[in-house]
Amino acid sequence: MSGPITVVITASPIAALLSAAAIRAAQAVYQGYAHAATLHEQHQQQNEIRTAAQSAAQLQGRTALGQEARSAEVGFDQLQGLAERLGVAEQVRATRPAPPDTEETEALVAYVQALQALSAELRAILLTEAARQSDQFAEQAVQLPVPDAAPRSLAQRLLLRIHELGDIPQHIQSVAQELDGTLPGERAELLATELRSRIQAHIEDLQQQQVQRATATIVEQSLKDLGYQVEEVGSTLFVEGGVVHFRRQSWGNYMVRMRVNAQTRSVNFNVVRAVSQGQNERSVLDHLAEDRWCTEFPELLKALEVRGVHLDVTRRLAAGELPVQLVDADKLPRFADEDASASRSQLQQRELK
Repeated sequence: MSGPITVVITASPIAALLSAAAIRAAQAVYQGYAHAATLHEQHQQQNEIRTAAQSAAQLQGRTALGQEARSAEVGFDQLQGLAERLGVAEQVRATRPAPPDTEETEALVAYVQALQALSAELRAILLTEAARQSDQFAEQAVQLPVPDAAPRSLAQRLLLRIHELGDIPQHIQSVAQELDGTLPGERAELLATELRSRIQAHIEDLQQQQVQRATATIVEQSLKDLGYQVEEVGSTLFVEGGVVHFRRQSWGNYMVRMRVNAQTRSVNFNVVRAVSQGQNERSVLDHLAEDRWCTEFPELLKALEVRGVHLDVTRRLAAGELPVQLVDADKLPRFADEDASASRSQLQQRELK
């Protein structure tokens, strides 16, 4: 039996990042295909009459779209070379969405856009990991792509590690500039060591931010896969902290509150009950609600573990050890079945009048 549960959350960087990328790609394709099906049905209902000129333009558009699809597929395949060197080729390949089994233009557009977005995300993930591994002191460094005109100074060579990772922070540029202006010797060696250290810390910070955002995606999708209704999870949940609620339709006015402390990387789960303003009575069902969540919690642990997110339980109170928190219903999210139930109740009340 269990009441409030506190865990420390950790993630395997590459596993979590690739899992989140695969989730987002699948969501994009699903939404695109659903939209394509809706448009197809509308076109059939409208029974539009197309002229020969319209048909020719449509054929030309499909040809261009087919070329764009092949280009997107080639771009994805090119990422496999870097993935091979990082030892994650199979995991990267598994993120690739399947092409549509329909000739509908809208479905192909959805596939191309999802594949392009996925490739861009994978490129950022793989380049960051490659940069993290490419410290010159590593025995097996991964070589990063470099500009054609490679710079000659030591500082500029070191900055090549992060030239693909966005703007270079000022605190790194300042050390690089100082190193460029220092003659060889002990001072230059110290500056080079400091520059390498700052570059490595910057890379690891970038990857940590990626992982935190990926964790939010993984938690939300895993809860949905397990059949929970989930309040929208912001991408910064594990960056800035915050609160998310989730429940099953059969839970009535009970739900689980997940509170994230970004600084300590800890997450607290506890059962809450929605009540009307001013109500504070206890219910024998509170204990049962906590027991029910206790039996389901291990399934969430497993679902997250598969996607590279690990929860280490640091505190687990027995059911009833602390009272279920009573929360004003107006301060809690409303889910679809609750809105439908409220509407039916209002309708019945009007009918009785």
